[in-house]
Amino acid sequence: MTDSSLNTAVLHQVMTHLRDGHFRRCLELGFKQDELVQLNQLSLSDISELTRMPVRFVEISINHDLLSKALGRLQEEGLRQQMIQRAIRLGASIEMLHSLFGITSEEVSARRRLMGINIKPGRPQMPDVDEMNHLWARWQKLIAETGAKLDRSDPTAALDAMMLLAEETGKPLSIVWKLIHEWEADVQKMLRRSTKGKPKARGKASSTSPSSSRLETAQ
Repeated sequence: MTDSSLNTAVLHQVMTHLRDGHFRRCLELGFKQDELVQLNQLSLSDISELTRMPVRFVEISINHDLLSKALGRLQEEGLRQQMIQRAIRLGASIEMLHSLFGITSEEVSARRRLMGINIKPGRPQMPDVDEMNHLWARWQKLIAETGAKLDRSDPTAALDAMMLLAEETGKPLSIVWKLIHEWEADVQKMLRRSTKGKPKARGKASSTSPSSSRLETAQ
């Protein structure tokens, strides 16, 4: 960028701020108050003449710390958008997407249309006992392999592992998400009961999921 074009770009921005009454923004650019008063009194021909002067009165300064943070946030947002797209493609429900990412039902519907995804009316069919036991066993293995765990402070902490489970099994992500949260709640209840009264000896862990145990009992 030449000296003249750099001066022109900054002056154009300053004159726009002055016209809109954003005086503080002009000060933040580095201009002094008396300079802004003089600039505001110039005619269009004066400003045009000023921009054509060969001397550069504008210098560029880079705040590397702020730029690094901005680039980092940009990367994080890109990863977030990729995660949302993947979750929608794997059959995440509106409730799930709102809980994880705070997006509205209208936005979910719009994204589905753009991705060419049609959702059948009604709720997805729940897995049977054998399928649920397989999901439970695979989830336990994924936890061991990836260290994934549910974290109330970060709802998306275990989402990658859940999406992998949905991809492997072909089950809708909404079902996987629902079952894992139910299992986690069941495990926490069992742990609370086991800590009441005298300590109990630990037996061999069951390979059957808490939810599937309820399902077998009901059947």
